[in-house]
Amino acid sequence: MGSTPIDPGSAPGSPAAPGAPADPDPPPRPDASAHAGSDAKAEARSRARAARRAGPAADPHGLADQALAALAALPGPPRVTAYASYGTEPDTAALLARLAAAGLEVLLPRVRAEDLEWCRADGPREVSPMGIEEPAGPAEPLLPVRAMLVPALAASPRGDRLGKGGGFYDRTIARMRACDDAPPVIAVLRDEDVWEEIPTQPHDERIDAIITPTRFIVCGGLDPSP
Repeated sequence: MGSTPIDPGSAPGSPAAPGAPADPDPPPRPDASAHAGSDAKAEARSRARAARRAGPAADPHGLADQALAALAALPGPPRVTAYASYGTEPDTAALLARLAAAGLEVLLPRVRAEDLEWCRADGPREVSPMGIEEPAGPAEPLLPVRAMLVPALAASPRGDRLGKGGGFYDRTIARMRACDDAPPVIAVLRDEDVWEEIPTQPHDERIDAIITPTRFIVCGGLDPSP
């Protein structure tokens, strides 16, 4: 992918880490655009969380298999962003281990005020004030990366993504798409989290693909061939 760096202090995203309580989503960031359509999205988030609590967990090894196969077919440097799962998110521990074993440099997000910094996954960790494990090493430029693996509550085959309400990844994706050779954005989900319809708002950014334990779904505009 492209070599245009993004200042890590200006690259917001969504925090995540393993081993947290049942569903400890951080409170959404206040946003003036969060009112239009917010009721439909709030209902969808409640439905998605309830379905995850009641339904089967994703096979973490299937997720890792699908992710490695997809990344191997994409061009770009051996560098990706990912996240450490928490709450009801599909477990990404096996995925993170497999990415590292494949020789990929993995960046994880950490919260700084209302933004995120990106740090190497193989560095030290610390527990944030929200009780989430985060990387504690030096900040790294976000770009260039081969792809961004991002969390979501649900997503549709057309590329609409249901996040947790903070807008962090939407802003990150919008900034990256203003750069040359922006990387594809790939949501990591259970099979049951792929919905035909997702309520959206004007500021929502679409994803390029979805990974589940059994499928790699191209949402449009992504060429998976090298």
